[in-house]
Amino acid sequence: MFAQLRLAWRMQRWELGLLIGSGLVLTAVALALPSLGEAGIGDQRMIVLFLTVAGPVLMGSVLGIGIVAGDVELGTARIAWSLTGSRFRWIWLRLWPIALVGAVIGVLLGAASARLMDLTSPSDIFTFQMRGPVVGFHFVIAVAIAMLVGSVVRRVLPGLLVALAMTAGAFVAEGVLLQSWLQGQVELVAFAERTAEPILAVLAHEFATIAADGSLVVSQPECVTQAECMRAYEAMTPVMLVVPGDAYWPLLAFESALAVGTVAVSMLGTTAITRRWGPR
Repeated sequence: MFAQLRLAWRMQRWELGLLIGSGLVLTAVALALPSLGEAGIGDQRMIVLFLTVAGPVLMGSVLGIGIVAGDVELGTARIAWSLTGSRFRWIWLRLWPIALVGAVIGVLLGAASARLMDLTSPSDIFTFQMRGPVVGFHFVIAVAIAMLVGSVVRRVLPGLLVALAMTAGAFVAEGVLLQSWLQGQVELVAFAERTAEPILAVLAHEFATIAADGSLVVSQPECVTQAECMRAYEAMTPVMLVVPGDAYWPLLAFESALAVGTVAVSMLGTTAITRRWGPR
């Protein structure tokens, strides 16, 4: 295991070094921002959260494209195949150290960004893509997609551009598909009754009236003057539209299954494609 990690470091030390360094810096910044008070809840927060989403796509694609396309450009691919005995084993030995290092960094960054969002009231339904292990899974998916693209394109730079486009498109499509499911999990919570239970996203702040059955119903007061509106709002209950924290666990299961499936398809596809190049 450690020998394979050392080999991965020697072959892609600059990329892995950038991954580890940037991941740890972003994690430290995400942990430090809440201590800055209002100064930490502005553009800095949005930059960290944006990089939490974009970082796994970028770094995963950069590292994944070198697994096949990098060896082909260097002319070492066939030598490596002959030394490892099979192309499937060669692909696995190249993939898992990179995926492991990136997943660990991604989990740390995701935990820090989740804490940042919890302390600054998350307001976007897509924030589940910035939380905990999901960030690590996105890195693994990006690596797998880039590796498969590299086996088709066989050039690092063109392959990287294609892999970035495909991975970004895949994650955007995934977010859109999951949005309808998340909307179905939305709950109405009275602001005064908010507890310490985790919330995945706060979508809106509204005012509600109490129906005959005791439930809250979002409504708008019928008023003409400002004074009438103020009295009407005072008689209503402030509420929040939230996605509860329990909705995160089905999402996490889906992301983990997606990561495993993508890696399996990528490895099998890459093996089949490289075998068509000729003898080992």
